[in-house]
Amino acid sequence: MRPISLTATLNKILESFVGRWILEAVGHQLDNNQYGALKQRSTSHALVSVLHHWSTALDNGDSVRALFVDYSKAFNRVDHSTLLNKMPTTGVTKLVVGWLYSFLNDRQQRVKLSSSLSDWTLLTGGMPQGS
Repeated sequence: MRPISLTATLNKILESFVGRWILEAVGHQLDNNQYGALKQRSTSHALVSVLHHWSTALDNGDSVRALFVDYSKAFNRVDHSTLLNKMPTTGVTKLVVGWLYSFLNDRQQRVKLSSSLSDWTLLTGGMPQGS
């Protein structure tokens, strides 16, 4: 069973604005080969790009070497304090960093299984699903 985390509609609208503000600040710093978490870019685009580079190299008689790294549950492991401390160094405004601090600070979760509920747990890392 997949965990469910609900975000209010107004929060999602605000998140879209904040996401654009962050992208405007850091977008020029992203590598052209960054495909994850960007609009109009996906793992399919990454695969096409890799296959193109490999085919070109092989057509030119070059060799191809590859290293694949799987960051398992990467978004679940984002440390809030590290993220918030790094953002101002990338050009993100204090207003946006403050909003992110408010959004991530004192987040709690609990698990419901049938009619049983666990105790609340304070989260110090991870991103809300869909954010």
